[in-house]
Amino acid sequence: MAFLMDVYTGAVAAPKAPAIPGVFSRKVRVITAEKTGEKVKIVVLGPEDFGGEYKKNSFLYLLVLWLVSIWAMITNSFQILLAKVFSAKKSTFREIMWKIGRDPNHTSSFFVDRFSRFNHQSKFGAAGWLSLDIFYNYWGKVKPQLGKNFEGFITRFWIEKMANRQAVTNRFKVATNLLAEAFEGLSKEPEIRLVSIASGSAQAVIAAMSKCRHLNIKAILVDPDRDALAQAEKDAQKAGFSGQFTFIRGTHKRLASVCSEFSPHIIEMVGFLDYLNEEKAVELIGQIKDCLPKGGIFITCNIRNNPEKIFLHWVLLWSMIYRNEREFTSLFLKAGFSSDQIGIFYEPFRIHGIGVCKK
Repeated sequence: MAFLMDVYTGAVAAPKAPAIPGVFSRKVRVITAEKTGEKVKIVVLGPEDFGGEYKKNSFLYLLVLWLVSIWAMITNSFQILLAKVFSAKKSTFREIMWKIGRDPNHTSSFFVDRFSRFNHQSKFGAAGWLSLDIFYNYWGKVKPQLGKNFEGFITRFWIEKMANRQAVTNRFKVATNLLAEAFEGLSKEPEIRLVSIASGSAQAVIAAMSKCRHLNIKAILVDPDRDALAQAEKDAQKAGFSGQFTFIRGTHKRLASVCSEFSPHIIEMVGFLDYLNEEKAVELIGQIKDCLPKGGIFITCNIRNNPEKIFLHWVLLWSMIYRNEREFTSLFLKAGFSSDQIGIFYEPFRIHGIGVCKK
């Protein structure tokens, strides 16, 4: 676990395989906590460091994105307002917005999801494995299906080009490599145990285990979505990991009971912090810290504000909590991790930050 150890000891150096390849020292920033003064290193990765994507869009593209998003904001706001007025339940604006967004029969825009089944799935499957499956596997699964028709054009225009699609794919690759490195760092253990919270279909966990087939790794996946767990089980079997996974349908509230029996070395929670306010996030990270043994690893992430946020919010109706580097780092510090236990990595767009904490 050379690279992670370098981060915790204060050095930033080129890692050894199977860590993320590349030299990071040219892209290191230091964040100072406002109240405690603790300093945490922030590493901004280049696409060459991990085989990532980094194709920036033009101002004209962003202008089109904003115009489409503003129109969707007007039409969707009107629908949400009507639903609130005539609803028998006292739901909040945000709750109605979320429900409408996850409705497979709802479309946000003529120019986005009405005539593209892939764009449409990205919207109603937002925050779940359906959307991430399209983003993670766009080039292998989606692109080959696109024709030279209107659906193909608008799918390529949105999913292929969007910085947020590229960034979440980058997050997947970085998280996979960090998990693989964490596994290698525990190679002397007779059995390496991992718990994944809000696991979805657990593509990063399965991909990381595929890089470390020589190790005895056991994993428990916890997610409230039965379909996501079914997909994870299917993918795990296809990858040859039958018997190495346990699937639990439940929420993060099952963490303490699961960990008390399983005693994980690694806890992974990629994506879930995007939906937790500060109080709940700090509380959960503190519980995770308590569940880990000395030397245990926690890997998570959080989305950062970016110019395409309006599209995610009003076209995909994907409401998240955006945090900058300082806000993201403060969650770990407030939860009880010290600065020398924390490493923060941003993919090239600096949209997704991946936090790695070693107890």
